[in-house]
Amino acid sequence: MKTALPALRVWLDGRNIGRTGGTGIHYYALGLQHALESKAISTSWLLEQTEDYKPRPPFWRLMQALLGQAPKVGANLTTPWGSAHLARDLYRIAHVHYRHRKHLLTMRVTPPLSPPSVMHWTSPLPIYLEGTRNVVTIHDIIPLTHPNLTGIDPQRFERLLRDLMAKDTYFVTVSETVRQQILTHFSLAPERITTLYQSVGFDEKTRRAIKEAPSIAPAGSFLIYGRVEHRKNIETLLEAHALSGTSTPLVIIGPDGDDRPDCTSRSSTSNVIRLPWSSRHSLLRTLSEAKALLFPTKAEGFGLPIIEAMALNTPVLTSKGGVTEEIAGKAAILADPDDVHALAESIKMLDQLSSEKRHNLVKAGQERAAFFHPEPYAHRVKTFYKKLLQQK
Repeated sequence: MKTALPALRVWLDGRNIGRTGGTGIHYYALGLQHALESKAISTSWLLEQTEDYKPRPPFWRLMQALLGQAPKVGANLTTPWGSAHLARDLYRIAHVHYRHRKHLLTMRVTPPLSPPSVMHWTSPLPIYLEGTRNVVTIHDIIPLTHPNLTGIDPQRFERLLRDLMAKDTYFVTVSETVRQQILTHFSLAPERITTLYQSVGFDEKTRRAIKEAPSIAPAGSFLIYGRVEHRKNIETLLEAHALSGTSTPLVIIGPDGDDRPDCTSRSSTSNVIRLPWSSRHSLLRTLSEAKALLFPTKAEGFGLPIIEAMALNTPVLTSKGGVTEEIAGKAAILADPDDVHALAESIKMLDQLSSEKRHNLVKAGQERAAFFHPEPYAHRVKTFYKKLLQQK
């Protein structure tokens, strides 16, 4: 007879919680929290600041980092995102410590607090919490597979992953493609890394909010959204849009990336609408009303817009091969992201899609999106944690 496991308590890093604009990791972390709580698993965020506790002066943080002194974890407090513990300036100190001391910052939880069952870092951070199972989500290794597409230092990124792997840390990924890339690049035992994917879904309250949100772009447009950078293949998409001869506008929504691609129209007949990052609900309204999502990116870890579009009954065009094809399954139109003529033909196909073909594509998308629904995702996560805690 198996011994019952104690009640699970999971801490999540709050590094990306509360950031304006919202990032992919921000939504991943919130989805993970909601999944855990739906399975009656207690969660708390590990925050480095609150409205009442602002960052300390840079010189103080530098001294703490050089001394290798992790901030003390404070008592439980309530935040807009749920239960949390405060460790002031934790992430700032950890990054400075890693830059100067070249090793992970070790944290300890002192009485009367006790460590959680699992400390889940929602992205690779140079921190290790003693006395518990550490889990790290690796969203992608683009700095290693496509170093020209990101401003992240590939040497530092690889060193950080190797230092985390040298600990008794376990890893999860949001796609099997990324898991296989990691196993190819690193000498990591396969049982230490698991693909859990990501939670994507909209409840009825969210769907009503989307429907009632202010409109920011013409309905029936083509849409691409996210951080606007070279990795998103914006230049080739603009050329393909012009080459297709479509009269359907292309709406580009998102903040500028570091490399700031040229988002101007490539012909007098190609109507391009460039918008800054909008409210979440207005963005999703634009997606739900779009003729199609155009997402021919060069590299992804998951490709959240693909499943968000499918969940909102919007057809998808995305890149053939790699992560995007894995996530889209057989429910999207696929094209070579480097072949402008193939992309143009795919855009033309979407422009002329019959009602029947559109219906079939939307239905396939709904079925694919169901795999990423919060409920099956929550089951995968809970099963993973329980299996992890049963290991010696």
